[in-house]
Amino acid sequence: MGSKGSSRHMKRNAAPAFWRIPRKEGRFVVKPSPGPHPISISYPLSTLLRDVLKNVKTMREARSLIVSGKILVDGVVRREPKFAVGLMDAIQFPSMGTAYRLLPSSKVMLYPIKVDIESISTKLCKVKSKHKIRSGFFSYGLHDGRTIVSKEDLGLSSHDSVILKVPKQEIVSKAKFEKGSLALLLKGKSAGKIGLIKDIVNGSFSSEKSAKVEVDGSIINVPARLLIVVGVDKPLIAMDGVS
Repeated sequence: MGSKGSSRHMKRNAAPAFWRIPRKEGRFVVKPSPGPHPISISYPLSTLLRDVLKNVKTMREARSLIVSGKILVDGVVRREPKFAVGLMDAIQFPSMGTAYRLLPSSKVMLYPIKVDIESISTKLCKVKSKHKIRSGFFSYGLHDGRTIVSKEDLGLSSHDSVILKVPKQEIVSKAKFEKGSLALLLKGKSAGKIGLIKDIVNGSFSSEKSAKVEVDGSIINVPARLLIVVGVDKPLIAMDGVS
């Protein structure tokens, strides 16, 4: 009888290109478990500790550190070594008093930027979907798998952003996907750079919604799915080191 579902294993040469792992050292690598981020744009927590942050030397040490409850992701203790961490997630080491936030850069899709402990109490999330459910409430799906349910329409649409207080998941502020807003580019040659949205180009049957963004003195057309609004006059969260 054939197996059901996808494989629980991943070969090293099949891992996402941005993973900083030796491709010819061994046959398999840790596969992220289903969670808040797709495999293609996330790290398993244990791989992040060993191969990216290099806090430990072996996978056994990484598992021990995680299972013992010494790692927090967005303010929540995560004990699963395969837990998927991705864009805007904050990884905290309470025993060492350090924290990192995963952001895009020109070198790699997800790069851990060291941030102040105080700044990780809030998180920037992109609105991916909006629905009105049967009870009359409004449901907003965010890029990291979270869902915000509200009695009232919060005035948010797809591609807008919100600042959440984590782990309570309370909305602190909002940033609209509109002309004059600042947006972080997630992929491409300008990944990790913050640009000014000069105009919004609505999508059609044959083309997706995009924005004309001014980056380093040039205006480029970027699909909305590759942008995340970070504020208006300045970013709403600390993003020092992004490039």
